[in-house]
Amino acid sequence: MFLRDRMIVQLLAMLADLGWYPAPIGDAIDQAACGELLDSDEAAFVGGRRASTVARWAQVAEDEGAPIAIKVGTSWLFVANRLLGYIERTSNLYARREAETRHRKLIERRASSQRSTSDASQRAASSGGPCDYADSKPAPDPDHPIPGASAAE
Repeated sequence: MFLRDRMIVQLLAMLADLGWYPAPIGDAIDQAACGELLDSDEAAFVGGRRASTVARWAQVAEDEGAPIAIKVGTSWLFVANRLLGYIERTSNLYARREAETRHRKLIERRASSQRSTSDASQRAASSGGPCDYADSKPAPDPDHPIPGASAAE
């Protein structure tokens, strides 16, 4: 078993040297790295309003049954796409486009601040970005097959 694990580590290191990295899984950590999870201040920047206003939006959306954020302690954690959809729904498409521009600026600001200290940004640059979810599927794991997936896949 030890030899197998060592070989896997060596193969992954060789693939990394060639510029290949596994696709992100799309969990909360990947979403946070991509700028998809926003705290109240970041959501306020994206929405162009105060943090108290976007917190009120989150409460209203939750009461309507279409949550855009989750309350963690006394703070809200926003999902960017849901926030943008809420802005479009309650304002208009133009307001959403403005918010999308601010969201891109926020992501760029995050990336530039992390670039000097993070190895992940170097990997992201060489692999197409940490948020490149299009056409990405999890790698098949023979020990843990996906429920409902056929064995032929």
